[in-house]
This record gives sequence, structure tokens and C-alpha cells, in this order.
Amino acid sequence: MTTPTTRPQHEFRLDDHETPPLSQVRAWIRTVLADLDPDLVADTELIATELAANAFEHAQAPRVIRLGHDDSDGIVRIEVDDAAPDVLPKPGTSTLGEFRGRGLVLIKSMGAAWGVDRYTDRKTVWAEIPEPTA
Repeated sequence: MTTPTTRPQHEFRLDDHETPPLSQVRAWIRTVLADLDPDLVADTELIATELAANAFEHAQAPRVIRLGHDDSDGIVRIEVDDAAPDVLPKPGTSTLGEFRGRGLVLIKSMGAAWGVDRYTDRKTVWAEIPEPTA
């Protein structure tokens, strides 16, 4: 289990929707991070929607996304929980087809750290996004 540098303070319940509510997730992120650099917000939106979509496609409810930002280190942390602790993400592969499975590769290429914390009843897939450098 990781010790996050930034503790998420905001939560969005994904299971209040039948399909991944990706546009609502992006709007929620823009609201929560309204005072931050627009590039950081855009990166956060992309990474959060990738993680949320993965939770819908590869796991089962309950699903929740959490978001936090710490001014002291400039890191935004996204966490997505699902109830499939034994279904671990594998970057670059997908059970849904050969043209899928690139989301985690993209997240890593954007400079974000990511990982998985497993518990008995769930897992948390997380990413930490640094503020862009000038």
C-alpha cells in the first residue's frame, strides 16, 4: 500500500450512473480544481476518465473516484476504487480488443506516477500528477 503525498478530499460516486459518467467527472474536476493551472486540470481530466472507464470496463461496483491537491507539493492525486481486488491493471493489454489497453501507458507517459493498492474487498488504482513546469 502506498502512502499518498496528497490525501484526496473530494469524492464522486461513479455508481450513481449506468454507464461511465465521464463528462460529469470532467466537469467535477474542473470545478474542484478551478484555481489551478489549466494544463494540470486537463491532464487530471484525461487521467481520471481513463481510470474511471477502466473501473467500469474491468471491475464491478461499488466504484468511487477521489481527488485531492496539495499546494505544498503541487501534486494532484486521483484514486478510483472498485470491488475487484484480484483484477489488476496491465498496461498495454486489454481483454476488450487489440486496439485497447493504452490508457495506463498514456498516464505514465504524461509524467504521472501510478499504482494499485489492494484490500480484501476492493482495490484502489491511483495516479499522482505533478504541476507542469514552466
